Amino acid sequence: MLAQIPNGLSALRFALAAIWIELAAHGPHGRLAFAIVALVAAGSDFIDGRIARRLGVASGSGRWLDGIADVSFVLAALFCEANAAAIPFYIPILIALSFSQYAIDSVVIGARASGPIKSRLGHWGGIINYTLVITLAIAPPPALPGTIVRAVAPLIALFYVAAILERAWLYYRTR
Repeated sequence: MLAQIPNGLSALRFALAAIWIELAAHGPHGRLAFAIVALVAAGSDFIDGRIARRLGVASGSGRWLDGIADVSFVLAALFCEANAAAIPFYIPILIALSFSQYAIDSVVIGARASGPIKSRLGHWGGIINYTLVITLAIAPPPALPGTIVRAVAPLIALFYVAAILERAWLYYRTR
C-alpha cells in the first residue's frame, strides 16, 4: 500500500491537468484556484521521487509515470495559457517536441535502462516548466511577472531548441 503513494502523487497531476482545463474553460477569473492547482502539481512532482526512494520502491515505470504526468500537466496548463494569449503557442509546442524526443531517445538509446535516461537540460526544463506555470497561474499578463514571461518567451524557446539539439547530439554520438 505504501509503495503506491509515489505513483498516486504522480497520477494526481493528470487530475490537476483536467482541473486546470476546466478552470480555463470558465475564463481567467479566480487566479487563486489556478495558483493552488499549480503549487499542488509542483509539490507532488517535488516529493514523489523522494518518497519512492525513501520507501525503496523507486522504479523505471515510476520514473516514466512521473515524466508523463509532468508533461501532461504542464502542457495542459501552458496550452490553456497560450489560448488565453498569455504566452506564444510555440512554447508548449517546443516542450511537447522536446519531451517526445526525450521519450523516444530514452527507448532507443537507453534500451538497457529500466526507465527514462537522465538529462541535465531535461531536469532544468522541468524547473522552467513549473516556474512558467506557477508564474502564469499567480500573475498572468498584464501583471508584471506574466508580462516578463511573455517577453522572455524567445529565450525560453532557445532553451528548448538547445535541449532538442542536445538529445540529437547524444543520439548521433551513441550510434
